[in-house]
Amino acid sequence: MASAAASPSQTCPMEKHLTCSICMDTFQDPVTTDCGHSFCKKCLSLNFNYTDRVCPLCKKPQNRLPDVNIVLRDIVHQENLKKTEEENDDIYTGKDGEVACDICTEQKLKAVKSCLVCLASYCSTHLENHSSTERLKGHKLVAPVKNLDDRACLKHGRPLELYSRTQHRCICVRCMEEGPEEVVSTEDEWEKKKVQLDNSKTELETKIERREKQLGEIIESLKKCKLDGEWWNIDVVFTAVLAIVEEAQARALQPLKDRRQVLEKEADDLKKELETEITRFKVTISELDEISSLEDHIHFLQSYPSLQDLDDIKDWAEVELDTSLSFGTMRKTTTIMMEQIQQELEKLTSIELKRVPKFTVDVKLDPTTAHPRLVLSHDGKEVKDGGENHEVDDTPERFDKFGSVLGINSMTTGKSYWEVDVSNKAGWDLGVARGNANRKGKLSVNPDNGYWVTVHYEDTKYAAMTAPPVRLSPKEKPEKLGVFLDYEEGLVSFYNLTAQSHIYSFTECPFRDELFPYFSPHVKQDDKNGDPLIISAVKQCEQVMDES
Repeated sequence: MASAAASPSQTCPMEKHLTCSICMDTFQDPVTTDCGHSFCKKCLSLNFNYTDRVCPLCKKPQNRLPDVNIVLRDIVHQENLKKTEEENDDIYTGKDGEVACDICTEQKLKAVKSCLVCLASYCSTHLENHSSTERLKGHKLVAPVKNLDDRACLKHGRPLELYSRTQHRCICVRCMEEGPEEVVSTEDEWEKKKVQLDNSKTELETKIERREKQLGEIIESLKKCKLDGEWWNIDVVFTAVLAIVEEAQARALQPLKDRRQVLEKEADDLKKELETEITRFKVTISELDEISSLEDHIHFLQSYPSLQDLDDIKDWAEVELDTSLSFGTMRKTTTIMMEQIQQELEKLTSIELKRVPKFTVDVKLDPTTAHPRLVLSHDGKEVKDGGENHEVDDTPERFDKFGSVLGINSMTTGKSYWEVDVSNKAGWDLGVARGNANRKGKLSVNPDNGYWVTVHYEDTKYAAMTAPPVRLSPKEKPEKLGVFLDYEEGLVSFYNLTAQSHIYSFTECPFRDELFPYFSPHVKQDDKNGDPLIISAVKQCEQVMDES
C-alpha cells in the first residue's frame, strides 16, 4: 500500500485502472474478487477484518480472501518501472551532451535552455520565469551550452553581445569604452559570416566539381592509354627471344643426348657379354675343381678337359668404351641463335621510336664554336664545309683543327631528342660532347675525352667512336638520323630513321658536366659531300606511330 495518495487529476488513464479503490494508490500484491473487482491484498484483508466479508464496491459476499492476481501484479510492476524511468530521464547524470541546471540545488535536473544574457542554464521548471516575466522575455535562449564562461568577457564578466571587426573577436559592452571599435551585434556578424560561409562552401563545391572533372579526364586518359598495347608488343618480342634460346639450347644438347643413347647401348651390350663370359669361366672352374679332387690317375687323365675353347675368348684388355665427343663445335648454333635474337630485339626499335619524339628539343648551332671552314645558316639549323677558312675570332670555345661545331643547347638533366638530315653526305660526325672537352688541335673523339659520337666516312663506312672504334653495319644507308640522350641513365642512342632501326648506343656513360649536341659535316671533296647537315623538324608522336 502506497504511502501517499495521488490526486485523481494527476493520474493517467492507465493509472486509473491500476489504482486500489480503498487506499487510492497503485496496487500492491493485487487480488481480484469473484465479482471481478481488484484491490491491494492488504487493503482487502483489513476490510474483511473490520467489516462484513463482502466486496467493498458491490457488496457481494465473499467466501475467502483471493490469491494474488499474477498478471495484474506484473502489469503494475511494468508501469512502475516505466514511470520511474520517465522521472529519472530529467535527472542530470553527467553524460556527454547533458548540461545541469544552474538553479537546482539538491538534485540537479537537465537544462533545456541556456540564456546568453543571464549566462546560466535552466531546467524546464526554472525556465518558466523567462516566459512569464516581462523583462526576461527578450533574453537570448539557445540549446544548452556546457561552458558558458566561453560566452562571457573574462575581463568584465559581461556577456559577449558584440563583435569587433577591428579585433576580429567577440566583446562585451564595457570593452567598447576602452577605445573606438567598428562594432556590430553578434547576430549581425553571424548573418554576415553565414553568407561568407555559404559563399566559401559554394566556391569549394565548384573546386570539387572541377577536380572531379579532372579526375574523370585522368581516368578516361588512363583507359585510352596505349601502355597495354606496348606491353603486349614487348612481351611478344621477349617471348620469342626465350623461344629462340630454348630452341638453340635443345639443338646444342641434342648431339649429347644422341651420343649418350649410343654409349648406353654399347655399354649394355658389353655388360651382357662380360657377364656371359664370367658365368662361363665360373662353370669351367667348378669342373676343374671336381677333376682335381680325383686320385685315380687313369680317371683323372681321361676326364681332363680340353681348354682350347677358351683360347678364342676376346682379350678385354684391348676393349674400352669410347666416350669421346666427335660432333664438332656449337658455333653455328650460337651464331644462328644470336642472329635470330637480334632480329627479334630489333622489333623493339619501333617502340622506342614512338616514345622519343616527345623529348624533342629545339637544337640550334652555336657559331662561336664553329671551325673557320664551316658555314652556318642564319637560323642555326644547317652546317656545311665552306672549302676555305673564314676570318673569325680564335676563341677558346672554337674548334681549330676538326671541322666541328656544337649546339647552343646545354643539357644537364632529363631526356633530349633531335633529328638530322644526312642525305647525300659521304661523311659526317654526330653525337654529344662534354662542355669542357678539348676543342683544340688533333682530337681523339671518344668517350674518354668527352665525346660520344658515331661517324660516317668514305661514303660507305660507319663506326662508333669508342676506344677502339666499333665498326657498324646499318641495314641501309641512313638519310635521316635520330639522336636520343638520357642524362640520368648515361645513354646516347642513334637511330636510322630511314630504316626505322637502331644503329648504336653508348651505355653507362659517366655524365657529370653539361653536354652539347655535336656536329661535323666533314670536308668537301670535289663535288662530293658539299651538302649540309640539316637539323630537321621532328614529326609528331602520332605520325611516327602511324608510320611504324
